[in-house]
Amino acid sequence: MQRKIRVLVMSKPTMTNAEAEQIPWMAERRLERRDAVGGLVVVRVGHPEWPPAAEEWRCPYMISGLGDDSIEFAHSVDSIAAIQNALRGIYWTFEQTGIPLRWEGFDDDAGNDTGFPMDTDAGYGLAFRQRIERMILDEEAKLAEPTREREEQKRREARRKARAAKARKDPQVRDVNMPAPPRTTSESKRTRWIAERRLARCDAVGSIVLVRMGAPELPSRKNVWRCPFTILGLGDDDSIHFGHGGDSMASLQNALRGIRCTFEQSGVPLRWALQGLEENDTGFPMDTDRGYGLAFRRRMEQMIQAEIEELVRPIRERHERREARRKARAKPRTE
Repeated sequence: MQRKIRVLVMSKPTMTNAEAEQIPWMAERRLERRDAVGGLVVVRVGHPEWPPAAEEWRCPYMISGLGDDSIEFAHSVDSIAAIQNALRGIYWTFEQTGIPLRWEGFDDDAGNDTGFPMDTDAGYGLAFRQRIERMILDEEAKLAEPTREREEQKRREARRKARAAKARKDPQVRDVNMPAPPRTTSESKRTRWIAERRLARCDAVGSIVLVRMGAPELPSRKNVWRCPFTILGLGDDDSIHFGHGGDSMASLQNALRGIRCTFEQSGVPLRWALQGLEENDTGFPMDTDRGYGLAFRRRMEQMIQAEIEELVRPIRERHERREARRKARAKPRTE
């Protein structure tokens, strides 16, 4: 029996304002409300934590400006999974509210781009996820060759305009677009890893691959955020890598994408080191933001929803038939 690890569980524990202020928020994104001039939504994600007497990890997150500013927690079996579930919780919150939102400073006329895409792990197992990922790759293959270049050019221009607009508001903002300098040995030793995952190598009995992630950081004299990660035991490269982004949340998301990409390129068979999981189930799924723009991403998300509906419809219909028979048997007879 495959162990369920993708169940998204949320909680809203009672917290005082003082306790809430003590949460170490590590990533933030600001979104504009398109239904209210000047309206702003702020999303924050905190460090994953293992509370006293708890049985699983939890990651705090908060969405301010939608009406409910309470702190929520996403739970899971390891610290990286708790972060992933927090990002999923944010995505679904925005989907359910239906409020039109846009990443602050981005002039996007195509629709609501919050920068929180759906991923392919819908909780229905590895085979379902791999089928969805193949479908996405097939759709990519149908696109015209210049599509990615056009979309990337649009993104670069949007980021440039956003930085220029921010600089006009705040003269202290530096308009620097340079890659982060390499991490020195002394800096590496100071890195505080906040989340990790252990993976078993299926090609070597007893061998373990360890993934670690740090909190996003903004290097001095830079305005590009970076989120450190390292992968130990996959090969000779045990150095620190970075996911970069225009805000701290984007660097966190790109670090997760970078880990998945590294595993895909290595070709090493891996399995999340949890009982009952399958080979090549690392817990780092593909997401629908593939660099082809919002329209493509939305189409892929609709495709995933259709596949989920196709999968669960027979289960729902069987449940409805059983419920109808149960009610029919329980109905009192009239003479």
